[in-house]
Amino acid sequence: MDYIINHKRFKKKYSFNELDKYLWSEKRISKFPHSIPHYFDFFNGYAKKNYTLIPTKCLCDNNDDILLSKSDRHCVEFPTVVCKKCGLIRSKNYFTDENINDFYKNYFRNVVCETVDEHKVHEDPEYMYNDQKEESIKRFKIIEKFGNKILSKKKVLDLGGGIGGILEHFKNENEVYLADYFDPYLNYAKSKGINIIKGGLDKIDFKPDIIIMSHVIEHWSNFKEEMKKLIQIQKIGETINYIEFPGIDSLKLGRREGDVIGDLLVPHVYFFTSYVFENIMNRYGFEKLYIDSEIKSLFIYTGKKSNLINNYPKVLKDLILAERRRKIHCVQNFIKLFIPYNLLSIIRKIRNKKINY
Repeated sequence: MDYIINHKRFKKKYSFNELDKYLWSEKRISKFPHSIPHYFDFFNGYAKKNYTLIPTKCLCDNNDDILLSKSDRHCVEFPTVVCKKCGLIRSKNYFTDENINDFYKNYFRNVVCETVDEHKVHEDPEYMYNDQKEESIKRFKIIEKFGNKILSKKKVLDLGGGIGGILEHFKNENEVYLADYFDPYLNYAKSKGINIIKGGLDKIDFKPDIIIMSHVIEHWSNFKEEMKKLIQIQKIGETINYIEFPGIDSLKLGRREGDVIGDLLVPHVYFFTSYVFENIMNRYGFEKLYIDSEIKSLFIYTGKKSNLINNYPKVLKDLILAERRRKIHCVQNFIKLFIPYNLLSIIRKIRNKKINY
């Protein structure tokens, strides 16, 4: 099978013996992939022995794919493909529902969450809550501005929200709910005055005014079924859906130094560009109120469905532009190796000052 970008880094399969070469370091010229031994061990050990991979099908129901990468950002073999009929990027194969339930119930927090921060977040709920709280003001402002909503006396649901810190800026004048599966996080959220629901969309028995889904949808292995459940709890023409996850089209602007491999992670089934995601939502009857290339977005359900748009040529172009950006960053990272640290700090301060102005 052909690769969308014909470069050896997208075709490489990694072994345990070479992981040391890919450990994270600021001195690395290319930042991805970077190895995390316990993550690699889980998917090449427990998962290989106990889980079953089955072929996936694109959400547009076509079967015309081209390979993007053989491995994910942490060196685990994880083929991803791009659909030539719509432009959606997805995992070529994925685990069974039974496997997924086992993973998220028993292993997700330890295997994945500790890869994003030095803190053992599942053991430090206060740190996790405050970290989410700090980020939540951005979401609040987007909903207030582009959703054209006065954020008071509303029912706000954070679906799959972990510990509920995102709700901190909503909870004073609204009725706030956190839906998740992890008991320690749910209990902590409850201590913060948040209503808790153990489970997902099938446990929601009311129609919220605002639904927040931050880094949730890309994990859906039964996307079509989950969308049906989401539609059932909409107030038609009223409920604001805030949806956020990494947008592939922001890579060409420099996110993750332009490296698409940095976005590829085994627990993610889908990898969206903003325009592919918008078309998917339109096809389910959702209308865009706001979206950016990093996919911070607002949608409202109208029931009016749009037709499929083939964004594959646009995705191809954006991936090529991102790869060019990555190469530029590699050159810059190489040059930085020869610049004294103190001088580099001064340059960064000057650059940041210009950006702020």
